[in-house]
Amino acid sequence: MYRPADYHDRSSPMSDSIAYRLPGSSAIVSASGTFSLLENGRTPVGFVVSDFLHQRVFQFTETSEAFTDFHTQQQQPVVISKRDYQIEAGAMLNAFPVMQVEKAVYSRVKSSTFPIGKARQLFNELEQTYPNAFVYLVSSAEFGTWVGATPEVLVDVKATSLETVALAGTHPVNDTSEWTAKEHEEHRFVVDAVEEALIRTGCKVIEKDGPHAVSAGPVQHLKTYFTAQTGTASAWNIAMDLHPTPAVCGTPRMAALDLIVSREMHDRFLYAGVIGICGKTESKLFVNLRCAQLQNTKAFLYVGGGYTIDSIPDLEWEETENKARTLLNCMEKL
Repeated sequence: MYRPADYHDRSSPMSDSIAYRLPGSSAIVSASGTFSLLENGRTPVGFVVSDFLHQRVFQFTETSEAFTDFHTQQQQPVVISKRDYQIEAGAMLNAFPVMQVEKAVYSRVKSSTFPIGKARQLFNELEQTYPNAFVYLVSSAEFGTWVGATPEVLVDVKATSLETVALAGTHPVNDTSEWTAKEHEEHRFVVDAVEEALIRTGCKVIEKDGPHAVSAGPVQHLKTYFTAQTGTASAWNIAMDLHPTPAVCGTPRMAALDLIVSREMHDRFLYAGVIGICGKTESKLFVNLRCAQLQNTKAFLYVGGGYTIDSIPDLEWEETENKARTLLNCMEKL
């Protein structure tokens, strides 16, 4: 089973901090304060971030403390070579029939030289470059410093109106070729899982529109839009049921998760977790993709690709390289 990392290092006297900008907005929110671990079963209020399987959910509380410096973690994630990636991905594919997995998302970590002192500049570059992404920079003794520009909405709820998306299938942004059967199948898994979760949580009047090809920086994705009316379930409870979707885990969920844990050599930490704003009447929560952990002079970028039985590891490697360009293109400008 997936085991969350031991992030905690509250020996540091420094305050925690957040900066974020919602999709389509020009307003940047910045604050200093404290991230605290949410008790099991509690619903967060305000800014929230979780690890991959939301076994640890961190809620931010603003204080009057002034920001001093970015937090770093001692433990560095495992970075594997292309050859090791090919071996592990091949072994994972061989296990599909045995474990009855239809899709699994295999991720890796890519390292790049980048000084943490430029974290705020990177955030500014990302929010200017990707106006339709949720762009953030968070720093805490609980989990270190992370930055990202994610294109994936988990839930957007206003009163009883809910919007969400199925986002899966990837091309380079300038690729004009037809979407393959494998890519459409990968997308369909997510569409089906989202629809089933909305029904399961009591949502009504569920409508979908798609798939459409949409750009997300250096790549494009297949995207299906969902709208629904919520029932008695809160936005947070719906998000917890939806996540992790096949877009970041696989299907069937538990079998795919077991397979991922057996093959991935790194802890996903906050990658593919939940991040955003949770409120009583309005919530905007996202899947934490296109993100990196910053440690002193290095950035560790977390990138993944959706595997079905017909996937080719070399092509999936190239897909992760393209996804890494979302952040690397901005890093290289600074």
